[in-house]
Amino acid sequence: MTTHVSDAAVFASLLLAGFLGMELVTYLVHRFVMHGALEHLHLSHHRNAAAEFAAKSPEANDVFPLAFSVVVVAAMWAGFNIDGLSWLLPTFVGVTLYGVVYTVIHDGIIHGRVRWMKRGDSRLAASLAVAHRSHHRANGEPYGMLFPWLTMKRESPTAARHDAQQPA
Repeated sequence: MTTHVSDAAVFASLLLAGFLGMELVTYLVHRFVMHGALEHLHLSHHRNAAAEFAAKSPEANDVFPLAFSVVVVAAMWAGFNIDGLSWLLPTFVGVTLYGVVYTVIHDGIIHGRVRWMKRGDSRLAASLAVAHRSHHRANGEPYGMLFPWLTMKRESPTAARHDAQQPA
């Protein structure tokens, strides 16, 4: 029984590390790749951000989630097939969960591309939308998704309330 508990604890720890680690990866890739060498691809998102998801055609920025998914599939394959790399499985399950949460928050809640997911009166959803809108407006900080307030400059409460009501 002790082995099962320790196996579960290791699995949960690696899953959590994969999930939380992706926020750092997201920040770094967004900051130094999407707003760096490959900014010409990412700008399609900044120009097309408010488009309804169903009416949207693929854009150059879609190469980034595609690249992340290729990395996840390769890591999962390695975890299943290469001795000593089984730790990749729970880690990349965490990465996959982050991708799901990111998609729901970014595409569904912030940009309202999925009608039934449009943000409601949640303070968290409103604060994430304000942070993301600030990023689109200034083309700068915050670059992260789930914890944008770690790097974002503070706005006045009045501006934040007004901004939360505007479409992303």
